[in-house]
Amino acid sequence: MKLKIITGLSGSGKTTALRAYEDLGYYAMDNAPAYLVEKFIELNKFQKNPIEKMAVVIDFRSFSVDNDIYKSIKSLKKANDDTEIIFIYSSDEIIQKRYNELRRPHPLGEYGNVSDGLEKEKKLLKPLRDISDKLIDTTNYKIAELRQVIESSANKTNNMIINLISFGYKYGVSADFDFVFDMRFIPNPFYVPDLKKLNGTDEKLGDYLGQFDIIGDFEDRVYGLIKSLLPSYAKEGKNIITIAFGCTGGQHRSVYMVEKMYEKMKDDDYILIKKHREKDKW
Repeated sequence: MKLKIITGLSGSGKTTALRAYEDLGYYAMDNAPAYLVEKFIELNKFQKNPIEKMAVVIDFRSFSVDNDIYKSIKSLKKANDDTEIIFIYSSDEIIQKRYNELRRPHPLGEYGNVSDGLEKEKKLLKPLRDISDKLIDTTNYKIAELRQVIESSANKTNNMIINLISFGYKYGVSADFDFVFDMRFIPNPFYVPDLKKLNGTDEKLGDYLGQFDIIGDFEDRVYGLIKSLLPSYAKEGKNIITIAFGCTGGQHRSVYMVEKMYEKMKDDDYILIKKHREKDKW
């Protein structure tokens, strides 16, 4: 059986990931103790039409019925060869924000305190994080983007996640960018009346920027640099790389380059996500 074990922090997107796998044809199960999943797999082998793909969420809730969840999941991996553990997490600030928006208390926090609950949950789940096959940071993801990661991973053998992000310097540089490339060496289309209101996905704007020879050279050099470094990042256990392209407002040059890099990298064996951070400001 192809088994996906989804675990991680509350508020990070585990349910979204589970639903994405369900849409991919997986039998979905939420909040299931690991030892029961192992029994389920054993019984499934004797069914006339056995389930071939299953996704299950196993998180801190299992501790109430399983004192050694770490041992149970390791046993489950031995019992089923094709098992992948996916640990989903997010920054403390984003999880706090999500809980506040939903007006929900954290189930592990004293009197529902989110910060307190989050720290307890991290300690509880650290052994699971350490043995996970894939880590997914949803700090900068919306629901659709997390679903895209899950759907893309079904067609890729490499677990490396590459985020291509365009942004505007006037709105700040995020601390979680691994690479930042400044696109302000190209003339700004903002000052061309016919192009000012367009964005980097527009063909007319692409024709304008594409006339500068340095663009093609820059694209090839960046692609070569990234490709040469990714194996070394993978050796160090880093499976999420965020490559950001910035321009003044995050509408023209940076967007154009993200689109170009996405086209160049989309057939590589990596999970590739593109995002235009300032899109709502266009």
